[in-house]
Amino acid sequence: MSNNSSTDSQKPDSNISPYTTLAAWGIAISWALNAQGLNADDIFASAGLSLSDFEQKPSGRIPIENMTQLWDAAIKATADPAFGISVSEHVHAVHFKALGMLIVSCENLAQALEKIIAYHAVISNSVQLNLQHTPDKVGFSIRAVEGVTISTAAIDAFYSVLVKFCYSMMGNGDLVAGIDLMRAAPDSVKPWSDFFNTEVRFSREDNCLWLYRSFLEKTSLHFDEKVQQMNENAVQDYLQDMNANTWVDKCKKYLVIGLNEEPPSLTKIAAKLNVSERTLARNLRAEGVSFSEILQQKKQDLACYYLLKTDESMTNIALNLGFKDASNFNRAFQRWNNTTPTEFRQQKK
Repeated sequence: MSNNSSTDSQKPDSNISPYTTLAAWGIAISWALNAQGLNADDIFASAGLSLSDFEQKPSGRIPIENMTQLWDAAIKATADPAFGISVSEHVHAVHFKALGMLIVSCENLAQALEKIIAYHAVISNSVQLNLQHTPDKVGFSIRAVEGVTISTAAIDAFYSVLVKFCYSMMGNGDLVAGIDLMRAAPDSVKPWSDFFNTEVRFSREDNCLWLYRSFLEKTSLHFDEKVQQMNENAVQDYLQDMNANTWVDKCKKYLVIGLNEEPPSLTKIAAKLNVSERTLARNLRAEGVSFSEILQQKKQDLACYYLLKTDESMTNIALNLGFKDASNFNRAFQRWNNTTPTEFRQQKK
C-alpha cells in the first residue's frame, strides 16, 4: 500500500461492485463538515454526490466507491488527515439501524463485538472483520474485501465510533490496549493518540484495535435481553432484504395488490427499499424490466390464482386487482392469455 494513499486497498476495481455501506455515514460526514464551517453541499457535489439524496434516504445503501470518493473529498476540503475521528462525534447508535440498538443492549462488550462481526454487512459489506485473541486482550481487525478500496478515514471513523459505543455501554475504564493501522504515519499522530489514549502504530500489516479482555467481560449498563432479541430479529430481516438476489425479487416482496390496499407505485416501493425512484428504475432497467412490467406480471399471477384457487366472482377479482370493473379486467386478461377469464377457469378446473 502506498504511503501517500488516503485509502486501504487490495486491487482497485474499475467496475461498480455490489459492495455498499449505509448512507448514514454520509450524514455524519456532512455534520462534521458543517461543524468546521464548511459547505457540505459543495463538498458532496465535488465527489459527484448530492447531500439531499443522503438526507432523504439516511438508511439507504451507497456504493462503497461513492463513499470512498466522499471521504477523499472531505479530507481534501478539511486538510485534516484525522477527519475520520472527528466524524465519530456525529455518529449515534440509531445511525446503524437495529444493529446499533442491538449492540448497546448486549450483555457485555465481548458479546457486542461478536454481534458486529456477525452482522457487519448492515454497516458495510465491503470489509472483513475478525477477532484475534491473546490471554489478556482481544483484537478487532478490519480489512477491505479483495478488489475493494476503502478510505483510511472510514477505518478511523469506525474504530472511533466503536470505542465511543464501548464507553457509552460501560462507562469509563481501561479499555484500549493499543491500535495498529495500515495507513502511513501522518505528520502528527496526536489526534489518534489523544482520542484512543494509547499507543498508535502506523504502517502495519493489518488494522487492529486491541481491547483489554477484562473490560469486555463486564456486564453492560444497558443489558436488556428482550430488547436484544427484538433488534436481532430486525437486523436479520434487514439483511435478508438486502441480500435478495435481484431488484425484481426485492420489488415483488413489497408488491401488495388488493381491494383494501393503496395501489403500489414506484415511489412507494423505492421508499420501502430505501433507495430513490431513479435508482430503483435504473437497477430494474439493468435487469431488463420496468416497474410497470413487474406490476403487470403480479396482476397476471394473482388473476390466475383467484380464478383457479377461489370462487370469487369476476367483479370481485377485477376490483381486487385494481380494475374499475369486470369488463376492463376481461379485456386485460384476454390480452395476457388469449382467452377470457371464464374460459380459463373452466379449462383449468
